[in-house]
Amino acid sequence: MKLIIRADDLGYSEAVNFGILKAVNGGVVTSVGMMPNMDSVQQGYELIKNYDIALGQHTNICVGKPLSDPKLIPSLVQENGEFCSSREIRARKEDTINVEECEIEIEAQLQRFIEITGKNPDYFEGHAVFSDNFFKALENVAKRYGLFFCNPGIDKQWEKDNGIFGLSFVKMDEKGLYDPKEYMQEQLDNIKNNPCSVVIFHPGYLDQYILTHSSATSMRPMECDFLCGDWIREWIKDNDIELVDFRNYKD
Repeated sequence: MKLIIRADDLGYSEAVNFGILKAVNGGVVTSVGMMPNMDSVQQGYELIKNYDIALGQHTNICVGKPLSDPKLIPSLVQENGEFCSSREIRARKEDTINVEECEIEIEAQLQRFIEITGKNPDYFEGHAVFSDNFFKALENVAKRYGLFFCNPGIDKQWEKDNGIFGLSFVKMDEKGLYDPKEYMQEQLDNIKNNPCSVVIFHPGYLDQYILTHSSATSMRPMECDFLCGDWIREWIKDNDIELVDFRNYKD
């Protein structure tokens, strides 16, 4: 049984960066997704760059400002030039994201990723926006540059082709929390039956930027604590689970 433990949102804010650092240094995280357009991305990379993890591009088209000219990507931005929120995008009756415009921004974020890290991302995926056009644009750019596009939990054919299966999304309570131990126990049969599974967490601490711009707040420090605790290490060992990362599969 193989399991990829992925931590998303490096660069979202300074507090999130420090939470991810803790989860990488003291936890079981094997892959980290970095948001190239965010103001705190350089700081986040400097914190985790020396760890042996897969570092991916967590492409972001719904928080903050784009790296490309907003005039070139009108389907992605508001009048002030900032991205439309994921909540606003989800509320649309039709998928109005333009594939060609999206590719412009995705490529700009890829170039920023390379500027920061000096290399291509180990994997390539998207943040928070469940849009077929967004996924198509990501896949197109990945093919153009020979990158490992990842879409577990969304694209069943991708899962079959790559042998990596996404676990079910967590169900939050009214406080935006859940029991991670219960969740992992519920997913154990899926992990046993899949050649490789990927579980996605969002560890982090909280600062004013996150409280203002993210719907995921209280769950971040809770997940950080969980990923650094004894329970998850013992659970992995007791169930004979092998931790791997996306670098094991990208070629």
